Amino acid sequence: MDFEADHADLLQSNWRDTLRDQDEAAGRAAIANGQDPLSVPSALEGAELKRPRIIGALRAPRDAAITADRALVRAIRRELPAIADLVEPDVTAAAEEYIRLQREADAARQRYGAKLTLRSWVTDWSKLGLEKDFWETQEADPRTASGGPAVDIDGHPVDRGAAEVRVIDESYGAVSGPGQKVSVRSTTNTTVLELTAAQAAALVAAGSVTYADQEDAGA
Repeated sequence: MDFEADHADLLQSNWRDTLRDQDEAAGRAAIANGQDPLSVPSALEGAELKRPRIIGALRAPRDAAITADRALVRAIRRELPAIADLVEPDVTAAAEEYIRLQREADAARQRYGAKLTLRSWVTDWSKLGLEKDFWETQEADPRTASGGPAVDIDGHPVDRGAAEVRVIDESYGAVSGPGQKVSVRSTTNTTVLELTAAQAAALVAAGSVTYADQEDAGA
């Protein structure tokens, strides 16, 4: 590369045109200075004498590199059986580890999904005011707060692992609802009703109901 850089003017594809233009400019300058234009050394003629030697010198290390590369290729081919004997056991071991860890990851994901059913039940009661029954499970596909799979903004499934957990956590963080319900008793017929805290407070202030117990009243 250094050799090519030192002789770039002779190795570029348009070297003749470039040097011919230099000779023409030198001829014009010679006439302007009252000189014989043929007395000025020709850059093109000099290059034509030098260029074959430069190209030969450039090809020598290239030929040596090609020769060395071919020798390296032959050496590698001779050693390929031994290399293969070393590679294959490593591939097999890595494949077995990959399968084992993938199974463990799949099982962990199912356990995570099962724990999410607990979070869903708590959310239904505490944030949405839905008094749903609970059933315990040991395995489940992870689901967002809305009950669907974790997807990106375009509706495509996200990668399992951290991305899936993040999307699910964000879905639960966005849940809002009427909140926990409180018991109130009608002042007209003593009927007990289950209302949200805000609804109960408004009706108590209007005198339509009273809190069913002192604990609710204190809340």
